[in-house]
Amino acid sequence: MKDKISIILPIFNVGPHLRGGIDSLINQTIGNENLEIIMVDDCSTDESGKIIDEYDEKYDCCKAIHLEKNTGAANGPRNRGIEECSGDYIMFLDPDDRYTLDACEVLYNAVTKYDADMAFGRFRRIYTYGETVQKSYSPYLDDLESAYPDETFETANPLNVPDYVWDHILEHALYGKNIQGKYERNEPVDVIHVKSIKEEPDLLKMAPSVWSKIFKRELIMDKNIRYQPFVSGDDLAFTLETLLKADGIVYLNNFMCYDYYVRDLPDDKSITNNVNVRFLSDLMDSYIYARQCTERFSKEIQTISVNPHLIYWMHTWKNSPFTKNENRLLLSKVEKLKRIHKSDLKTKMLLSSMTTAIESAIKIHKE
Repeated sequence: MKDKISIILPIFNVGPHLRGGIDSLINQTIGNENLEIIMVDDCSTDESGKIIDEYDEKYDCCKAIHLEKNTGAANGPRNRGIEECSGDYIMFLDPDDRYTLDACEVLYNAVTKYDADMAFGRFRRIYTYGETVQKSYSPYLDDLESAYPDETFETANPLNVPDYVWDHILEHALYGKNIQGKYERNEPVDVIHVKSIKEEPDLLKMAPSVWSKIFKRELIMDKNIRYQPFVSGDDLAFTLETLLKADGIVYLNNFMCYDYYVRDLPDDKSITNNVNVRFLSDLMDSYIYARQCTERFSKEIQTISVNPHLIYWMHTWKNSPFTKNENRLLLSKVEKLKRIHKSDLKTKMLLSSMTTAIESAIKIHKE
């Protein structure tokens, strides 16, 4: 293999899960001699820093970096890793998750075969408490039963409603109708390859998971794509920019490259399952940023890149208590998006319903 893949891990207090994440890279079928594993510790207070130093000392492919000041989110360590990496391709791993053992090999072969700027696959969403496994959402028909005959996947259902309601009502409302592109929609699709996102806007409907993708170094460096300073939503902004700017995109619809663990035990908390006003405020900032990035693109792309996330945001807001002042802050962010995001009637109605709900909460709230 003539190329090297840099894999960047943002690390903060993940000691109990860290070794499993790094080991999933060390044992890749592509061979860890072809990897550069950059582990960036964001001033952890547990044993995480010590663990990455052990791997740095033991494996030539591992490099431990310790930040002098805590950045408070994954964007800081990820950006530092981008600056430090030397690989021809770049990938990202959240250290409490796992790559499937052939993830690097299959994604690398796909991105080089088509000489594309990026390639990505599906992921498993594993609920450790409920012991269920979901397949990540795809707008395309798949044949995962044949690809993984020994596994059973539930359909991703982020709003936790009955399957019939999700399949026949909410999924359509959330993602909108399929936009016919280069590929047919009435039969399973294995590989999708396009030169530009304009050929297949439906690729934007999938979760903005940076860790299920491989990027050509030049895409990140030459286009100056970096993680935005959001506690939440930085992955959405980064993924959207790469999809909009990529010259060549490959999607593997029947390949599971990543195990995403939803650690839903009561005592196992992280930034993404601790909902506070900063979490939702930054998410809304990321939607505003995403909408600004799509300004010169079609209304379909503008809508797909933002609207599905708005329903998730509203669902999260409704199930989280906020003070009057916090709701005022969130309302101001929604109003800002409302001023620039006017793609269609459905979008306007969605944003109007959001502002009405928050305004009502402000009026009835008792200090």
